[in-house]
Amino acid sequence: MKDSNKKSNHLINEKSPYLLQHAYNPVDWYPWCDDALQKAEKEDKMIFLSIGYATCHWCHVMERESFEDINVADFLNQHYVSIKVDREERPDIDKIYMDALHLMGQSGGWPLNMFLTPKQKPITGGTYFPPLAKYGRNSFMSVLKIIQDSWTEQKEEILKASDDLTFHLGNIHYAPKNFNLPSTKSFENAFIFYKNYFDEEFYGFRFNENNKFPPSLGLSYLMFFYKIYKKEKALDMVKKTLIAMKKGGIYDQLGGGLCRYSTDRFWLAPHFEKMLYDNSLFVISLCECYKITRDEFFKEAAIDVVTYVLRDLKLETGGIASAEDADSEGEEGKFYLWGIDEFREVCYTDSSLLEKFWDVTISGNFERKNILHEEFGKDFVKENNLNPKEWKEILQTNKNKLLEYRSKRIRPLRDDKVLTSWNCLFVRALIEAGIAFDKSEFIEEAIQNYNFIYQNMFDLEHRLYRRYRDGERKHKAYLVDYAELALVSIWLYRATFEVPYLKNAISLTDDIVRLFKSDQGTFYDTAYDSEQLISKTIEGYDGVEPSGNSTVSYVLNYLKSYSIKPDEYESYLLPIYKYFSEGLEGQSIHHTVMLSSYLFFTSAKKEVVVIGDKSSQKVKDVIHYLNSSYLPNVVVAVSDLEDLDESSKVIPLFYNRRSDKDLVIYVCKEGACELPIYTLDDLKKSLVGLL
Repeated sequence: MKDSNKKSNHLINEKSPYLLQHAYNPVDWYPWCDDALQKAEKEDKMIFLSIGYATCHWCHVMERESFEDINVADFLNQHYVSIKVDREERPDIDKIYMDALHLMGQSGGWPLNMFLTPKQKPITGGTYFPPLAKYGRNSFMSVLKIIQDSWTEQKEEILKASDDLTFHLGNIHYAPKNFNLPSTKSFENAFIFYKNYFDEEFYGFRFNENNKFPPSLGLSYLMFFYKIYKKEKALDMVKKTLIAMKKGGIYDQLGGGLCRYSTDRFWLAPHFEKMLYDNSLFVISLCECYKITRDEFFKEAAIDVVTYVLRDLKLETGGIASAEDADSEGEEGKFYLWGIDEFREVCYTDSSLLEKFWDVTISGNFERKNILHEEFGKDFVKENNLNPKEWKEILQTNKNKLLEYRSKRIRPLRDDKVLTSWNCLFVRALIEAGIAFDKSEFIEEAIQNYNFIYQNMFDLEHRLYRRYRDGERKHKAYLVDYAELALVSIWLYRATFEVPYLKNAISLTDDIVRLFKSDQGTFYDTAYDSEQLISKTIEGYDGVEPSGNSTVSYVLNYLKSYSIKPDEYESYLLPIYKYFSEGLEGQSIHHTVMLSSYLFFTSAKKEVVVIGDKSSQKVKDVIHYLNSSYLPNVVVAVSDLEDLDESSKVIPLFYNRRSDKDLVIYVCKEGACELPIYTLDDLKKSLVGLL
């Protein structure tokens, strides 16, 4: 927001909410641009690069403590060229310098603050720097002075060290020594790893001493593993973890939506920002678990998350916003917390029961306030001799009252930029929920958002872009954007059986090969026509969202399973698995999406081809059965008889499948089909081994 008493810096004309948050800092910030880079070279000044995002709590803290400090600003303005980057708009820049920080032996996080040579080569860096020396860290001002003094007195040594570090960055992504397909033992190894780290008391996985992040990608893998290997422990870990997240303080018990992570092992106290990708992946896992278990808890939870996103993140102009902030009114979590008095005021009739249910106390559980949460592992209704129907009404009535009361508070900032890959993840979540729960309105929402991407995120040359906000698309799309859009195109075909969606997937896959294919056989994160930075990365690590190569491997698998260019697509697919073989075998929890893709590739897959009137009850019953079943290694193709010729031009599985019956079903394996069958009962028998 503009302050008439402050002078703006070079960020003032940017669209990124994060950059605009810093547009009135006294630091003379530049966006990442030629002007800033040329200024650094011309004046022989180091670059101070600060990377963060709009809803990041510690980014806000450092801004208040340091970037608003006039003394800090004066020193930066005199000795450095300061550049601000929104990591969600420029994951390529963030990836390079986060890799550099890790090569220095430091752990990463945001804000990411790096010191670079005028040629953008990394010197040193860190995450949050305090204004005064504490947490075992030097003060930010002392760090600035130490590095500036070193630049003045030891420039040649610094330049040599930065050259060496940049050389190592460039070699991270060379082909590994082991260029063979991963062992299928990797699947069991990953399961054992998850089992060993499973928190038997509070659920989830103890990969970190304190924090617990939503492990949705890992949960999806464990469900697929359970389906193939029938290990009950895999499903047990999934169910308990999903329940713990939904009932914990990490989940907004009133408005819905999952926070970024819990700062404790109990899923109680989160960093309160809500990210679109977390909630999308959570929905997908909940839908998959519902299909396996038929437990209404998972269905209700998934619908609750979708309801939150469509209510609070859907933009009037189209698309879905990226996130909601952790802070409001300068305080973390203030919007979500409850004091005992106001809670009792709102829920006066039922307060004592609800205090017990949500653990609301006088002393509180977070800075003398209360984070609402349920105690998982117990049946509150039975323990308190409640009528289930009456209790449900009491709970919903009071949720509505609390939500209405809370709506009068000042809301956290909403980061309303639209990111292609994140929107695609939510479209996929909508499709999963629409299919699993037979909710056509979710499919319609998915189509609307998909159409928004096609109408707004491509330029006239049909080049996809990363970000859209306030009428502007910017930053050429990355591999992850193309890959997620291709995958969701396949899923929209799966939801509607309209061939144009599959045509889009094929076209996008061709673009991926043309723009991103590396000489290693894998795919670069950035395209050949994008800005060329000091390093070009190849990523298989699944972070907050699936890596581009992981998603591409799924896209190639699915298209190949439809018998679309099977030899060509396999020639692109195998090098991905070979390149990341060591990671899949030894660091499986960091590659769970690609591991799931490899499980799909190696498992006994089936293709189900259905021909008949899609509006007929017989065909609808078949589709409903396939939709409601958890069949992760089955692809489905459906065509009306009159569309069969056109469908077969795109999907070879339909070749020579004519019949005089009103319904015919072919169950195939790698394009080789069994004799046709004509009833749903026969289909169930044919798939019995996959159920």
